[in-house]
Amino acid sequence: MTWGEIQIEALRKMFLNNDVIKVKELPNYKLDKKYKVYLDAMPQAYNEAINIILETRPLINIYELDFSDINYVELKKKIKNFKRLYDIVYIGSNKPDYKIIGDNILTINNWNEENGKFLIYYESFVDRITADTEDTKEIELDIQLCSLIPLYLAGELYKDDDLSLSTMYMNEFLTNLQNLENKDINYSPSNIEMVYSIYV
Repeated sequence: MTWGEIQIEALRKMFLNNDVIKVKELPNYKLDKKYKVYLDAMPQAYNEAINIILETRPLINIYELDFSDINYVELKKKIKNFKRLYDIVYIGSNKPDYKIIGDNILTINNWNEENGKFLIYYESFVDRITADTEDTKEIELDIQLCSLIPLYLAGELYKDDDLSLSTMYMNEFLTNLQNLENKDINYSPSNIEMVYSIYV
């Protein structure tokens, strides 16, 4: 789902009329006083929605450590959009000694690159939306999560115009988000696991 599609879906929820509004017309809508104030406020509201969603349904990404990272790795500096450590998997033989310091520093001793590799599983932030973000930008979340964002935007931005409608949308956002919480996923404490394999 694109940023433009999210904006259009939010507008459709706020303006319950027969107007046909399209993503390709967004540059014109941003100049139209009917829509401008809402579109101008959407980036900040989007970022708020994303923060709430990611605390409930984290985005897990994978990063393979470089051998040059041996001894000391500050994960927040090394990995783009790193939020917090989820898991570490070592694939190979002769598992090295390691230690996790705090919530983002990893020290490794006796790592021989020929024996195996480290995969870092981490909770990730997503890129923030700003007023300069292209409408064609793809949002890096599953469609079921992206579809919640217009509900939050409408609930947050339309409350001064129609409180009952905005409350309905916000309640729908929170209910759907709660239904997704911990569904089909099992988050466990961060640890390092060893996967035995013939490493070539």
